[in-house]
Amino acid sequence: MKNHFEQNEYHGDRLDRHREDINSTNSAVKRMERRMNRLEVKVQAQEETIEVLEGVIENQQVVMARFRSCECAKGRTFG
Repeated sequence: MKNHFEQNEYHGDRLDRHREDINSTNSAVKRMERRMNRLEVKVQAQEETIEVLEGVIENQQVVMARFRSCECAKGRTFG
Protein backbone atom coordinates (compact mmCIF):
# COMPACT_ATOMS: atom_id res chain seq x y z
CA MET A 1 0.00 0.00 0.00
CA LYS A 2 2.83 2.36 0.86
CA ASN A 3 4.49 1.77 -2.50
CA HIS A 4 1.24 2.57 -4.33
CA PHE A 5 0.81 5.74 -2.28
CA GLU A 6 4.40 6.82 -3.00
CA GLN A 7 3.86 6.15 -6.68
CA ASN A 8 0.72 8.30 -6.74
CA GLU A 9 2.55 11.05 -4.86
CA TYR A 10 5.42 10.89 -7.38
CA HIS A 11 3.03 11.15 -10.32
CA GLY A 12 1.16 13.98 -8.60
CA ASP A 13 4.41 15.88 -8.16
CA ARG A 14 5.26 15.34 -11.81
CA LEU A 15 1.82 16.59 -12.84
CA ASP A 16 2.31 19.69 -10.67
CA ARG A 17 5.65 20.38 -12.38
CA HIS A 18 4.03 19.94 -15.80
CA ARG A 19 1.26 22.37 -14.82
CA GLU A 20 3.88 24.88 -13.70
CA ASP A 21 5.73 24.46 -17.00
CA ILE A 22 2.50 24.92 -18.97
CA ASN A 23 1.57 28.03 -16.97
CA SER A 24 5.06 29.44 -17.46
CA THR A 25 4.87 28.75 -21.19
CA ASN A 26 1.43 30.34 -21.44
CA SER A 27 2.72 33.43 -19.63
CA ALA A 28 5.68 33.63 -22.01
CA VAL A 29 3.38 33.33 -25.02
CA LYS A 30 1.17 36.14 -23.70
CA ARG A 31 4.23 38.36 -23.13
CA MET A 32 5.41 37.69 -26.68
CA GLU A 33 1.96 38.46 -28.08
CA ARG A 34 1.91 41.79 -26.24
CA ARG A 35 5.40 42.58 -27.48
CA MET A 36 4.46 41.71 -31.06
CA ASN A 37 1.42 43.98 -30.83
CA ARG A 38 3.62 46.87 -29.64
CA LEU A 39 6.06 46.20 -32.48
CA GLU A 40 3.23 46.12 -35.02
CA VAL A 41 2.08 49.53 -33.78
CA LYS A 42 5.63 50.88 -34.13
CA VAL A 43 5.96 49.47 -37.64
CA GLN A 44 2.63 51.01 -38.64
CA ALA A 45 3.74 54.40 -37.27
CA GLN A 46 7.02 54.14 -39.19
CA GLU A 47 5.18 53.26 -42.40
CA GLU A 48 2.95 56.32 -41.93
CA THR A 49 6.02 58.48 -41.31
CA ILE A 50 7.62 57.17 -44.51
CA GLU A 51 4.48 58.03 -46.48
CA VAL A 52 4.50 61.57 -45.08
CA LEU A 53 8.20 61.99 -45.87
CA GLU A 54 7.67 60.72 -49.41
CA GLY A 55 4.95 63.36 -49.82
CA VAL A 56 7.28 66.06 -48.50
CA ILE A 57 10.00 64.98 -50.94
CA GLU A 58 7.55 65.05 -53.87
CA ASN A 59 6.37 68.53 -52.87
CA GLN A 60 9.95 69.74 -52.55
CA GLN A 61 10.78 68.40 -56.02
CA VAL A 62 7.76 70.21 -57.49
CA VAL A 63 8.75 73.48 -55.79
CA MET A 64 12.35 73.17 -56.99
CA ALA A 65 11.20 72.41 -60.54
CA ARG A 66 8.99 75.50 -60.52
CA PHE A 67 11.76 77.65 -59.10
CA ARG A 68 14.27 76.43 -61.68
CA SER A 69 11.86 77.33 -64.46
CA CYS A 70 11.29 80.81 -63.00
CA GLU A 71 12.95 83.82 -64.63
CA CYS A 72 14.66 84.78 -61.38
CA ALA A 73 16.48 81.42 -61.30
CA LYS A 74 18.03 81.75 -64.75
CA GLY A 75 21.78 81.48 -64.71
CA ARG A 76 21.94 80.09 -61.17
CA THR A 77 23.03 76.58 -60.27
CA PHE A 78 21.33 74.39 -57.71
CA GLY A 79 22.52 71.17 -56.06
